[in-house]
Amino acid sequence: MNLTKGRLPEVLQNINSVGFSGDGTQVWVWSGGFDASSRITTGISVVPTLGGAARPFLPGGLSPAWSPDRNQIVYHSNAPGDPMFVSDPGGNNPKQIFVGEPGIHNHFPTWSPDGRFIYIIRGLPPDLMDIWRIPSAGGQAERITNHNALVRYLAFLDHRRLLYTATAEDGSGPWLYSVDVDRRISHRVSFGLEQYLSIAASGDGRRLVATLANPSASLWTVPISGHVATESEVIKFSVPTPRALAPRFGADYVLYLSSKGAGNGLWKSKDGAVSELSAGPVMGGAAVSADGRLVCFAFRKEGRLKLYLMDADGTEVRVLAPSLDIRGTPSWSPDGKWIAVAAIQQDGSRLFKVPIDGGQPVRITQGVADSPVWSPDGSLIVYAEPVASSTYPIRAVTPEGTPRPLPDLVALRGGDRYRFLPNSKAIVLLLGDIRRQDFWLFDLATNQLRRMTQMQQGYSTTGFDVSPDGKQIIFDRLQDNSDIALITLPGA
Repeated sequence: MNLTKGRLPEVLQNINSVGFSGDGTQVWVWSGGFDASSRITTGISVVPTLGGAARPFLPGGLSPAWSPDRNQIVYHSNAPGDPMFVSDPGGNNPKQIFVGEPGIHNHFPTWSPDGRFIYIIRGLPPDLMDIWRIPSAGGQAERITNHNALVRYLAFLDHRRLLYTATAEDGSGPWLYSVDVDRRISHRVSFGLEQYLSIAASGDGRRLVATLANPSASLWTVPISGHVATESEVIKFSVPTPRALAPRFGADYVLYLSSKGAGNGLWKSKDGAVSELSAGPVMGGAAVSADGRLVCFAFRKEGRLKLYLMDADGTEVRVLAPSLDIRGTPSWSPDGKWIAVAAIQQDGSRLFKVPIDGGQPVRITQGVADSPVWSPDGSLIVYAEPVASSTYPIRAVTPEGTPRPLPDLVALRGGDRYRFLPNSKAIVLLLGDIRRQDFWLFDLATNQLRRMTQMQQGYSTTGFDVSPDGKQIIFDRLQDNSDIALITLPGA
């Protein structure tokens, strides 16, 4: 039975988007969407399981979950810190029981079978998350796992065993994991090549439903011109590796990420030949110095992301600013003397500039920051402010730390969302919502926004770059290629 008949928008992966009410008589659906500025809007609607009109429920709420006795609901909003609320079964009389610091997110609230705790996935999206729990009456959060990875979805099998999906230490996955919540010991329970995008369990814990995927990723180019480029002008950038993503232009080469089965390594394509410069796990796209001689990137080691620097041929690898636990992608200053990078502090991620001669990093923002990109003239660093929701405002600061006003621009969370056009004050933006993305050009001098592409939809893009001559964009296209699987556990 089709309950919504196309009247509600698509689902999101980083939050629960659909489920049953506590008594099973209604289906709740995330009824938000994206506004004209690509900001996420929130809200929950409910639809009778026997069919009927959807009605609003929990305005501004996300990911509702009913308590085991069906007498309470837990949910969160998308305000800074993802405040967590508990209400009565009708969504009335909400009480805030927890809120994180700005920039810290709390997703996938799930009741423990005895109703004493609410388990959440907490951290810095997308890939610095872990499982925590809070008392259902409110209180301090306790950490349960220590992945510092992409963690999603929670499903109790019984009072001690909790299933979830997470990426491995080498960056591969996501795979299916189980944790004993009393002993706080977790281990991987899925093997093979299929990735687990989501997991849910029946009430008795005897059956599972999972989204299994064999994802693909490839590279494409589109020209930059005075007209809106269509899909007919998009050309595949062929490489012999099975998958390719997060491309970066060098002087006469292209860098990208690929995998031989474990975490992504850093690869180089030049004159039709490819070579692996660094084995994984490389986390996110690399950054190439203006002269093309040096490359820096984030490398995961011992649960932390370190900033690595090497020559463009893969030699002379060294670590910069070893005290920093970085996140996201770095960016070079035009003069090649500094690297801008976001790094984790106790109260969230902050922006730093790191001298390549081995000096101490310099903090340049007081507020939370992510994904810096240096302007071609060196006067600005633009970055995302990861305060709440699935879309982040884009901010700007001088290299000395002085904030600079920008028009009202937002970026979809995760991956590359903006790049400067070479030798200009214009920013290439990747705008749109899930699997409906296109490139736009924003001129900082005139505050004018114009569309650059109108491409085929149905793909996700996580990385792109602009060629040094400003004539083309190279970008990745990802598809999950997923199926829904029903799993009956032994003894059921």
